[in-house]
Amino acid sequence: MLQGSFVFVLVVVGLLLLLFSSYLLFKRGWFIAWLKGSFAIALVVGAVFSLLSLFDVLSYKQLMSEVPIATISIYEKGDQYYDVTLVDSDSVEHRFEIHGDQWQLDARLLTWVGPLAAVGQKPLYRLDRISGRYVSLEQARNGEQSVFSLEHSEYVDLWQLFDRFDTWIDVSYGSAVYMPMENGAVFSVHLTAKGMNVRPINSIAKKVLKEEW
Repeated sequence: MLQGSFVFVLVVVGLLLLLFSSYLLFKRGWFIAWLKGSFAIALVVGAVFSLLSLFDVLSYKQLMSEVPIATISIYEKGDQYYDVTLVDSDSVEHRFEIHGDQWQLDARLLTWVGPLAAVGQKPLYRLDRISGRYVSLEQARNGEQSVFSLEHSEYVDLWQLFDRFDTWIDVSYGSAVYMPMENGAVFSVHLTAKGMNVRPINSIAKKVLKEEW
């Protein structure tokens, strides 16, 4: 009997406190003020997110047809050890020491779909990384690895965000390209909406592709 009375008292007290707190919230406008404050905070968060996203968008370049996005030059330093120079579309030179039998270049590609594609918006791209590859599976597992990041997101990674949600932007890695390492060879890398392709520039690159590819 005592237990039942105690439960009844708790229920009554709880209901009274709920009614009183609801009265205070709505009577004095606390709830409305809280809603306004929460909405204002959401707007501030959205504004900050938009500004931070701008930095990530600026790291991408508009894809232009038939324009090379990178030039790769190779110079041998030792056995399966090369000095690789990459010159991007802004004529900025990057140098890397890469181990392996082949070099590989990856790019991120943002392709517009739906209404944005219909109005002729061109895809955006960003060079992602350059790395070395081994022909031997044993070396691929145990050999010295060479992977270098070319661009990265400072605050917000829109590529990963778009990859998770169904939006008007289709995200994909531009088909990674790889070519053999050959002392003195020079290649140009081109990117289309369907992926990347490589073209030999000098006679050394043409010869190695003809003999080994």
